Amino acid sequence: MDSRERILTTMDHEEPDRVPIFCFSIESLDVVRGYGFSKPASMYDLDPRKSFEIFKKIGTDLVIVPTSSLPVAFETATGKSVCGIPIPEHINMVDEFGRTFSYYNQGGIHLTNYVGGVFSSDTGDVDEIISKYEKWSPPDPSEKDRYQYYKGVLRKAKGDGPYVIPFAQSFFENAWQPFGFQNFTKLLFKRPDFIKDMLKTIEEFLKGVIDYLVTNFSIELFFFSDDLGYKTGPLISPRHFIQFIFPKMKDFVSYCHKNSVKAMFHSCGNINKLLDKVIETKIDGLNPLEPSASMDIFEIKRKYGKKITLMGNVDTIDLLSKGTPKDIELYVRKLIQHCAPGGGFILADSHSINPQITHKNYETLITSTKKYGIYPIRNSLP
Repeated sequence: MDSRERILTTMDHEEPDRVPIFCFSIESLDVVRGYGFSKPASMYDLDPRKSFEIFKKIGTDLVIVPTSSLPVAFETATGKSVCGIPIPEHINMVDEFGRTFSYYNQGGIHLTNYVGGVFSSDTGDVDEIISKYEKWSPPDPSEKDRYQYYKGVLRKAKGDGPYVIPFAQSFFENAWQPFGFQNFTKLLFKRPDFIKDMLKTIEEFLKGVIDYLVTNFSIELFFFSDDLGYKTGPLISPRHFIQFIFPKMKDFVSYCHKNSVKAMFHSCGNINKLLDKVIETKIDGLNPLEPSASMDIFEIKRKYGKKITLMGNVDTIDLLSKGTPKDIELYVRKLIQHCAPGGGFILADSHSINPQITHKNYETLITSTKKYGIYPIRNSLP
């Protein structure tokens, strides 16, 4: 099987030839140098074609390419096109949704931090906030520049190597980050109808992205994300999630399915209190199931494993950063034994491969998966 067949087979809850492998992003120089590259495969790199080459060499099965957010303004004037410019030592960027991010180069690694939103208000005056927002033009899903890197990676792949799929951030982060969290929560309580209208705008944008990708690229799988949780619980109450986010998320997933597109959802953090409703949206897959955030993949597999594909959950904070190769091998085998039979499982790290992770430890994850992930899966560990 090639990577595309492997991914789609397991997402149909059938057994492929082996367990597929996914890596979100690599920020470890030691890891990429071990594979003969000088720069990391960072999710923050403005040109993901470089990352594709790294993941192809490593032997992963899936590469995601951003399509959702184009820059509209830079703090530092460049005089160049906003698409494809190299990241200097430091630059602030405002995107189409009104979110400001700080991009910086740290020792050859491209990183980013969320800085704030252009619609925020120091006074918290909701009328001022809404007035700023209403002067903003919503993003255009048919803007061709947003798809240039996806198209470029597809051209580079030529059907060989990892399965290349488009990626976009979705409702929650695109809703709160343009305002800042404090202002967003104030709007949530004081102007709920405004929040609903804004989420409708985001939904229409995402549906437009799907329309463009289906029409121009005949996509079969779409990766969308919203970090709904932090380490100990959700960032939004279950009540507000059900009231605001859940309906839009469910409608969007349904729209994907109507277009014969599977929907893989990513959320960092502990979302256990939201999980029943997240599954009810009928997403096809869930990533990354962080063990450090008390996301028990074995219990989630038992409870929901027949409904969704699970993609995770090798811990990057302790296991891959501080564990021994033997520790990693044993956990990979445990994951495969309990989660892989019958399909519906993609082995992945629990987040980005951080700078503390060594090539030896990461290579152990890859080789162990390819060693123990051959179907049919053995019923017990030796």
